[in-house]
Amino acid sequence: MILYEYRCENCSENHELYVPVEQRHNQYCPVCGMKMRKLLSNAKPHIFKPYWDDMIDTQPIYIESAEQKKQELEKRGLQMRA
Repeated sequence: MILYEYRCENCSENHELYVPVEQRHNQYCPVCGMKMRKLLSNAKPHIFKPYWDDMIDTQPIYIESAEQKKQELEKRGLQMRA
């Protein structure tokens, strides 16, 4: 569902409603019950930070030996392939 902004043609009230795309043109005023007109409004993208963003290692690890590789994998709860 998408957030649309509407204005009632009868009572001139503005409303923001979450509406399925296929029903975006058929909305009625919750105050007076008359048909509303969809307004053109500025897009406000929802920007979010994923919950897992803090868990991502951003620093590269330079592995110089098999032992160091094994230690780094164990630190992350992983195992080497056979």
